[in-house]
Amino acid sequence: MNLKKWGFTRRNSIKAEFDLFPHSLVILRKIRTFYFVYQVHWSPLDPVVETNHLEEMELLVNRELGFEHAYVSRR
Repeated sequence: MNLKKWGFTRRNSIKAEFDLFPHSLVILRKIRTFYFVYQVHWSPLDPVVETNHLEEMELLVNRELGFEHAYVSRR
């Protein structure tokens, strides 16, 4: 899966689009120093979003923004 495009919204949120789900919009919110998936505006034209997809989305966005180390070491 690849991050196609992303942009900031208000209140520390990010909206992102991924190549595996081209018709669905993913909203991520900042918690501490990294971003988590908050909502997925899923389209029936895309495959079903599973937990492993959500984790990969979070990793890709955090890597893009330079928060990968904080995201990976959160556990």
